[in-house]
Amino acid sequence: MKAIILVAGMGTRLKPLTDNTHKCLTEVNGKAILSNALEKLQSIGVSESILVVGYLGDQIKGSMGDSFNGMKLSYVENPIYDRTNTSYSLWVAMKDLEIPDTLLVIEGDVFFEGRILQEFLDDGFSTSTVVQKYNPNLDGSFVELSSGMVVDWIHKKVRAADFTIEDKFKTVNIHKFDRNFVGEILLPTLKEHVDSNEGREPMEYVMQDIVTKKGGKIHAFEVGTHKWFEIDDVNELKIAEEIFK
Repeated sequence: MKAIILVAGMGTRLKPLTDNTHKCLTEVNGKAILSNALEKLQSIGVSESILVVGYLGDQIKGSMGDSFNGMKLSYVENPIYDRTNTSYSLWVAMKDLEIPDTLLVIEGDVFFEGRILQEFLDDGFSTSTVVQKYNPNLDGSFVELSSGMVVDWIHKKVRAADFTIEDKFKTVNIHKFDRNFVGEILLPTLKEHVDSNEGREPMEYVMQDIVTKKGGKIHAFEVGTHKWFEIDDVNELKIAEEIFK
């Protein structure tokens, strides 16, 4: 089992904290966001975590090194991080990857507790994504579910005028894919989007295409009361510190 962590972005919404320190190295009550993710991945038996770096990439490499508590760390560079998005970072990591039976994909701005990953792995589905039912504290990208399966994946920037949020589920940005899904659906769809849009799209656009047009089947794992938080700005960092104090 391997994991890909997307940490190439510049974290502009978290300025000035990210002027000289990468967003994923920002600390929540003394623990870096990335260190927390690596700790949780190592604890569930991930053999290798692949970090997609760009902005301040050398800082991340110098901080984390080649291993974390015995788990191998490797690095793939997104050299055009300043004009691309997460779809391109994921493509860079996956295009030459020897696909494992189980691949976890995590965005590098999520702070979460370990129980989420363990229960996520044990949910009985080989391709799944972590979600939480809407509440007023959540914003960003949401999915629509039917019988526990994702039937639409909506980035905040492309919400229709009549979009209703109260019946949707927030994406936690932790995903699990099996070998067949990666090879037959995810990789080809990623390539289509990167080729047609030069990698400028967020990963959510690709996932929406997969579930609405490509016939991709993705189960939704509801996080319930387990703690997590996506950190994009200084206010959200304060909220995370309160949640995890």
